[in-house]
Amino acid sequence: MPRVGRGRDPLSLRSPLAGTPGIGPARARALAAAGLTNVLDLLLELPLRHEDRARFASVADLVPGGPPLTLSGTVVEARLVRTRRPGFSITEATFEDESGQAGLVFYNQPWMARWLTPGLRVFVHGRAVMKRRLTLEAPHVEAEPEENEADAALSVGRVVPIYRSLPGLPPRVRRRLVARALEEATPGLPERLSAEVVRQLGLPPLAPSLREAHFPGSAGGPPDPGPWAERSSPHLKRLALEELLEFQVALLRRRRERATRPAPRIEADAALRAALAGILPFPLTGAQKQAIREIGADLRSGHPMARLLQGDVGSGKTIVAVLTAVLAAGRGFQSALMAPTTILAEQHAETVFRLLSGSGVKPALLTARVTGRPRAALLAALEEGEIGLLVGTHALLEKPVAFRRLGLVVVDEQHRFGVSQRAALPARAVASGLHPHVLVLSATPIPRSLALALHGDLDVSTLGEKPPGRTPIVTRVAGEGEREQAYRALARDLESGGRAFVVVPLVEDSETIDARAVASWTEEVARRLPGRRVGAIHGKMRAEAREKAMRQFAAGELDVLVATTVVEVGIDVPEASFLLVENAERFGLAQLHQLRGRIGRGTRASTCLLLPGDGASAGALARLGVLARTEDGFEIADEDLRMRGPGEALGTRQSGLPEFRIADPLADRELLAKARELALQLAETAGTPPFEEALLLRSARR
Repeated sequence: MPRVGRGRDPLSLRSPLAGTPGIGPARARALAAAGLTNVLDLLLELPLRHEDRARFASVADLVPGGPPLTLSGTVVEARLVRTRRPGFSITEATFEDESGQAGLVFYNQPWMARWLTPGLRVFVHGRAVMKRRLTLEAPHVEAEPEENEADAALSVGRVVPIYRSLPGLPPRVRRRLVARALEEATPGLPERLSAEVVRQLGLPPLAPSLREAHFPGSAGGPPDPGPWAERSSPHLKRLALEELLEFQVALLRRRRERATRPAPRIEADAALRAALAGILPFPLTGAQKQAIREIGADLRSGHPMARLLQGDVGSGKTIVAVLTAVLAAGRGFQSALMAPTTILAEQHAETVFRLLSGSGVKPALLTARVTGRPRAALLAALEEGEIGLLVGTHALLEKPVAFRRLGLVVVDEQHRFGVSQRAALPARAVASGLHPHVLVLSATPIPRSLALALHGDLDVSTLGEKPPGRTPIVTRVAGEGEREQAYRALARDLESGGRAFVVVPLVEDSETIDARAVASWTEEVARRLPGRRVGAIHGKMRAEAREKAMRQFAAGELDVLVATTVVEVGIDVPEASFLLVENAERFGLAQLHQLRGRIGRGTRASTCLLLPGDGASAGALARLGVLARTEDGFEIADEDLRMRGPGEALGTRQSGLPEFRIADPLADRELLAKARELALQLAETAGTPPFEEALLLRSARR
């Protein structure tokens, strides 16, 4: 790696970026806003990808639909193209090298037309498509360095790191800063694993791995971007293991700390068991009974329960949570059930009120809609201990809310709350000297072994059965030519009293993505279903507007709801019996399974039609066929992992997976298991696990 400057104090891992050569106040503020405040932050944000600029391709090598290539050449011209869509622009440019010319096109980047001046020497990286001419669509473009020798040495003739774009920080400046930080700061990177352990694992040391992550070939590794793109590089595995191990140690430490805290001892006697049996609307499944036994053991332990109850759509998680709350109430403790949205809280409340009728446990609902005297009366009753189970949203975290004896906190769709939000409610009860028990619910299927590793601070119970009486859903993958028949089937379902969801992948029409969008498809659905009341809902709407549309649909004021995946959680409409998904190949199987869970919740026969787009591949169609074959969410999750690869099957938001800087907990499942094993070994040998100071893990450093 080239030497990048002397004559100044060397950088350390904790050196602030502000004041570093090349980082003035404005850049420092922009970097801080992006989460980069010191040298360690900078080094731990790995490149999005690497470009091999030791071997350039040429325009003559471009093939429509071929692999992305890197070229070096000159800008001939550039212009801004006006469009009819407000706020949308297209920049077109012409690029040439010795072998010929190609077009460049950029969307919503009007400044490119001013920057790409004729004669500018640039690197261009992208994939070719055929428009009016051979064109690189939305390519990465970077000016070739002219004078600075160090910039040139880092930007050409080697494998070059490509980072996410940050305001006011040109790529060459960032590479220069990263190179200096690697040279001066990485000698201070601590090796927290013994040389013997690292050798047994067959992995390289930490500091060289970080250098290789940015500049492959600089620390003895092959100057090849392939292993990094494929996540097969031993240097990447070393960094990922370090982060996963840090995560596992943090979970282990949290679990041990919890075991020292006192919690209410809650145990059922014969009378309480009879009361519990009396509120059941139907027999429990074997999985529900097992989960209740596991929860009961936690409640009797005298230490705070922290249990994840994961179950497929419709597996009966809510009834388990309600029975646990009744058990707590039977011993004089209050419970709180926290949901991520108002409408989901209201639907939980409706279920809770029905189940607890005549049980002697008084439930209540608290959301932002409860105001004035009713709110004051509710809060007073809560503080007096009259309310046994309070259902609500994050409003339960507000300071006027005070429980007399909070013994149980149930958090639904736990991944939709931040860590601090989930911790806030239990922390409110500690003044009594007893920590409340916590039960978190998740409807996202994750294989049990993976759930145990990812949620190591939680015990895991799994509901793998559905209660009797659930209506089976007929799922079918329709061809593009069957759209008319699909909408005729939808119309017939509406005529018989049903309601329907039509799900599309986009909020607005796109110039670059050939897929349906809520904005235009709502009108098309209304045209296809004359006389029917058609509404729309998507994530860019204000929360109040979304909830209004959901309520109208639930109340029967709308027959059809055209939506994005915003409806995958939180709508329970028993009359909804038809789901039609446009461009179904653009959704993950886990998402589609969650969406399918919005129907079949009543007694009506239900239908799910998946309509792939024209460009759907054979592999995508085979993947959709899994949904037609089974309704088992855990089988679907396993198939999705196998067919698409773990890196794509479940995203952080979708599954509630922790946010890592480097590791992919699904792609790196073997490393995750090894990290869990190592954490336990370290705890046994050292008594107290090492890794007291978080180095890599993002959440631990907040």
